[in-house]
Amino acid sequence: MHGGRPVALVTGASAGIGAACVKVFAAAGWDVAAAARRTEKLDEIAQAVTAEVPGATILPLRCDVNSDDSVKDAFDAFRKRFGKLDALVNNAGYGVYGSVEETPLERFRANMETNYFGVLRCTQSALPLLREAAKGNRRRWGAAIVMVSSFVGRRALPGMASYCASKFALEGLSEALRIELADERVAVSVVNPGVTQTDFFKTAEGARPKGYLPPASGMSSEAVARVIFSAARRPRRNAYLTAAGKAGIAAQWLSPRLLDWIMKDNWAKSRKS
Repeated sequence: MHGGRPVALVTGASAGIGAACVKVFAAAGWDVAAAARRTEKLDEIAQAVTAEVPGATILPLRCDVNSDDSVKDAFDAFRKRFGKLDALVNNAGYGVYGSVEETPLERFRANMETNYFGVLRCTQSALPLLREAAKGNRRRWGAAIVMVSSFVGRRALPGMASYCASKFALEGLSEALRIELADERVAVSVVNPGVTQTDFFKTAEGARPKGYLPPASGMSSEAVARVIFSAARRPRRNAYLTAAGKAGIAAQWLSPRLLDWIMKDNWAKSRKS
């Protein structure tokens, strides 16, 4: 059974924002379960983080969020090792590019399976542990769930409807869950990164439309991870990141028709090129 240090479980922890979260949480005095399919990457991350933060415990967990059995096994191993969970970071996911017409239905389903149902599997498995942690914590919010969404979870972009739809679904889940858990002091925060410097663009399926912001212009994974950690400590409804992302959200609220017009023009230029 675990001692007094707070514990986080991060999905999609083998690279990018997830790997950065492992480092940020550990550096702040947390123990972390790093969950992903690629266990060899998790072992490397665990060794690197414990070398930098000798007092931290990093538990690599093989977890395929698409599999009921894999998620169950991962949470069984987590409970056996730690016995409590102070923060769940639902980060696992991947991108899909392509127009609605050109993207096969199977690709839509697979994207939703990981980005939405994968989050739902992990959240349902984590809730008993989060409730236990909340009971033993006197802070206003005793435990936390942080959903890693996207700017496109609030404003869809042409050429990536599959990914946008999965993030819109995640936003809806979060809004309902936030109210359901409020009386139990389990907070639900959503972090909405814009373009981030990760392998997302290399691993995404399909071709990224021309004219979209280049990956190099985005935030670093570590900067996003620090916002995620802050949301785990001091919950917020949504945290919109990057100047472009904040501007887009403001434009969507003030004049969605104007934003439609801008995107329509850019999409037409992209299709011609």
